[in-house]
Amino acid sequence: MHTIKSIALFISLSPLLTSCALPGKIANQKLESSKNIAVASLLGDTFHGIHIGGTVFHNEAYKASVPDWEIDALAEQIITKHISKNSSRHAATLNHDAGLSDRFIKSFSYFNSGYNYDEVINLAKQQGADTLILIQATKYDNAPHHKPGYGFYDGTFFSSRHSCVYSLFTINVFSIATREKTGWEWGFPTCYGENYLPWKNSFDKYSEDEKTLMRKKTEENIKANVIKAISGIGF
Repeated sequence: MHTIKSIALFISLSPLLTSCALPGKIANQKLESSKNIAVASLLGDTFHGIHIGGTVFHNEAYKASVPDWEIDALAEQIITKHISKNSSRHAATLNHDAGLSDRFIKSFSYFNSGYNYDEVINLAKQQGADTLILIQATKYDNAPHHKPGYGFYDGTFFSSRHSCVYSLFTINVFSIATREKTGWEWGFPTCYGENYLPWKNSFDKYSEDEKTLMRKKTEENIKANVIKAISGIGF
């Protein structure tokens, strides 16, 4: 009898338990209280090259440092500009040093079930913000070959080639007062089979024109992905 009651209680509570983990819009009252917003992107400066061949023996990958692309600044600018369309809100880039991204990544702990957000929340509080919007590179189980952040994915399946520049992240929103996450949304790694670039096993092997095209496509992808995600949250 107690077992049946326990199962019934779990079923009745399960929507409440899972709702905290599911992405989606912020509750209206919390959204309306977001007036002074700090925005930070921690996507980083690494461009990932990923090739999935017919077998695991044909898989290849590379990493390239592209700080001159200023991807974090671009992502922050996209959000601040989008939010500023609402005259009742003010959004500004979070003030921080260049080492914040590395410290944040190193804060990950399985014991604490994820990352430590204390530093970024404290920085937003010092800046006078009531809300923090954080763009964070992440893994996605349904696309295990895509590395967190952004890059060029090239896959061959049964002689059919699919490739594209992609971005993969989450946008997380925090209340500074409660230090709790009030909402979040995915930036999914969409790929439409855009075979406009060949696969090369090193970033240095691409011509300057090809690198320029990669940068342009990365910027376009991040802009579309960020706007879709931040709009899905409710801003």
